[in-house]
Amino acid sequence: MLALWNGVDPAVRREYDAWHSREHVPERISVPGMIGARRYGRVGGPLPDYLTLYDLADTGVLESAPYRKLLDNPTDWSRSMRPNFRGFMRLCGRRIGSHGGGLGGALATVVVDDTVDLRGDRLHGALAKLLSRTPFIAAHVIERDAGVPEVPFSIGGAAPDFPREGAILVESYGETTQHEAMDGLFAALRDGGVPSPEKTLTIYRLAHALDAAALDRMVMLHREDFLQSGE
Repeated sequence: MLALWNGVDPAVRREYDAWHSREHVPERISVPGMIGARRYGRVGGPLPDYLTLYDLADTGVLESAPYRKLLDNPTDWSRSMRPNFRGFMRLCGRRIGSHGGGLGGALATVVVDDTVDLRGDRLHGALAKLLSRTPFIAAHVIERDAGVPEVPFSIGGAAPDFPREGAILVESYGETTQHEAMDGLFAALRDGGVPSPEKTLTIYRLAHALDAAALDRMVMLHREDFLQSGE
């Protein structure tokens, strides 16, 4: 899985959403081995405003020739958007455990350092127990793959000062019910060996999901189309 966090200049937020959904993500998931992607907008918490998750066949996709070609040859619209990014953060990792299933309307995200045992029974037992209560429907544990190189360019200045050795993602019905169950979520994370989860726990709302199977039906846009629309 590839997880990307970023903010964006508020002046181009509407353009960012159009670019991301109608050009950037379709371009990315056209790469063999890219299964699909989801964009989220932050509801509350300290992590950046946007979170994008790419499902991969394996992390080797990020070193493949088709993917590297896209990185090295951005479209004009992508090139124009990059200076508007703020606080870009990237985590390439393997999904080492999943509990439950389905796609929720809200996602709680915690990023962790290497002191958290992401493979241990303690964490996975706590997450499995959490899912016995509503509104939580799925939980995923992501461990960083240190062998994947960073992108060969700078976006949005220095990365935020958050750990990136792994992430825990918890799906729920929606942000309202997730807020109501926050005490239980914090308790489960602490029981699982995550110290002070409140330092990074951020709730996101799902904005758009696209999988590779839908690409042939996708209505693409380019920057001139967006500008001519007057949105």
